[in-house]
Amino acid sequence: MKLQRKILAGITAFTIFTGVSFGAAPKKSEPKKTEIKVIKLYDNKIPENIKTDIRYKGDDLPELLDYVFIKTKYGNVRKFPTGSSPIIYQLSFNHKLQVLEKRSQKGSTESFWYKVQTPNGVGYISSVYCEDRSFRFEKMLERINDVEKFIEDNNTAGIKLASTNSYIPNPYNKDMLRIKDKYGTSLDQNIIGEYNGEKIYIPDRSVLSVLSEGKKEAQVKVEGIKEFPLKIEKKYLTERPKISEGFKKAIVADIDNQNLAAFEKIGDDWVLISYIYGKTGIESILGFETPRGSFIVPMIKYEMGYRGNFGEDLGIARYAIRFSGGGYLHGTPVDYPEEPNKEFFLAQKETGLGTFKGTRKCIRNTVSHAKFLFEWILEDNGNIASNEQRPKENVMFIIF
Repeated sequence: MKLQRKILAGITAFTIFTGVSFGAAPKKSEPKKTEIKVIKLYDNKIPENIKTDIRYKGDDLPELLDYVFIKTKYGNVRKFPTGSSPIIYQLSFNHKLQVLEKRSQKGSTESFWYKVQTPNGVGYISSVYCEDRSFRFEKMLERINDVEKFIEDNNTAGIKLASTNSYIPNPYNKDMLRIKDKYGTSLDQNIIGEYNGEKIYIPDRSVLSVLSEGKKEAQVKVEGIKEFPLKIEKKYLTERPKISEGFKKAIVADIDNQNLAAFEKIGDDWVLISYIYGKTGIESILGFETPRGSFIVPMIKYEMGYRGNFGEDLGIARYAIRFSGGGYLHGTPVDYPEEPNKEFFLAQKETGLGTFKGTRKCIRNTVSHAKFLFEWILEDNGNIASNEQRPKENVMFIIF
């Protein structure tokens, strides 16, 4: 066996040549080649340029910021990145391991392996068994800056800022509008924006600027949607909450990585104050994908009831923060029959946070972290006599 090492554009590559021959006069043949490239490195750290003041002290604050989770019934971690290598550790569905690197192995076919840290040492697991997830704090901060700049630029230009208000509660899930635009956004709970004859669906509570207004229609630019101006019905515009005042609190959710974080502006700096694994929406009988965009939080609830497939009262989700339509960030829901063994069912469900999508549209996180965000928004301004609460200052909800 001959081992040749290459360095290609900062990526380590190994080429392994193998060839076996028998008899006195073996025929010459091209050796089989396996090329190994490290295509991604992970450090499991918050980047140094992200300012932090982690105020959430719950036991569920994630230790793993870069990890793989098992997507099959079980997954084998091997000593070396080959299927014949000894198994050093085994995990069951949804469990997580710290990931160190991702590598590509090309021979007759291409495969991907993750180098991971286990209680039994460093090993390798095939991508057949797992997927990787990471907290993209820099991307989160970038989106906050995008929204902040959108508001500042329009204020400077004297252009009115507003949001859409198109949500009509549909507790029995009647006649849901599942038609989608080219971005995959459903019309249900949202409105139509027309651009050069094309229909773009604008999610409820989207942040936008009003470029011009007529009697019944308005031309708008929606933050996060590249097409503009979009023609919409003027009746769906609202200036409450008042977006022109800006915001100092932001919750940012990353759909691809199934996690979220909270930032607060202190002085001139956005500071990370908490982060947690999450779960977002998926298309289903009653469900929709969680919409992407920037949304102004209109209200929050101590408790949010939810119904089953046939309209029956099914359970309660606590500490609900509404961002768009019937979409809330909330604590892990508990069905009424689960209440006597609530802690058991919460633990089972929360194991799946930070893995696959799986809600009806809402963003799920742990109950304790949802409570932290809820109290952070309210501060000391809550009215315990009412289930519904109105934030006293703007809270921006950003989803990408």
